[in-house]
Amino acid sequence: MGQDFRKKTFRGAKIEDIILELEKLSSLCEEKSKSSDQLERQRFYEGMAIAYTTIEVKLKGDFDYIEPKVIDELYNAIEKTSNPNSINNTEHVATCSFCRRSKEEVGELAMGPGVSICIECLEFGAEVIKSNSSEG
Repeated sequence: MGQDFRKKTFRGAKIEDIILELEKLSSLCEEKSKSSDQLERQRFYEGMAIAYTTIEVKLKGDFDYIEPKVIDELYNAIEKTSNPNSINNTEHVATCSFCRRSKEEVGELAMGPGVSICIECLEFGAEVIKSNSSEG
């Protein structure tokens, strides 16, 4: 597959064609993830879909760079959902799931299954929802 594959695929290819191909690959991976009955395969295809989408968005110029912290957060989210026994759905989290500040820093947290939210993030979310609903 080496150099011949690379020459045929990328030399002279239009960026638009590459973006379309990445969109197809992402969709294919999403379909395979949904149709797979094995958790490991589901997570593999989900990760590939994220990777293809990230490259696609980068090529479109929707953002200039990716913060390493974003990749870490994606990994952490996948890690939590990859092992169904890693979080008990009734387990409460002692930090805000959005801003990552501790209960000691923000005060009381609204707790849900495996997630928590502080009052500041809750109010911000409410503002976002309110502003989006008044635009339409």
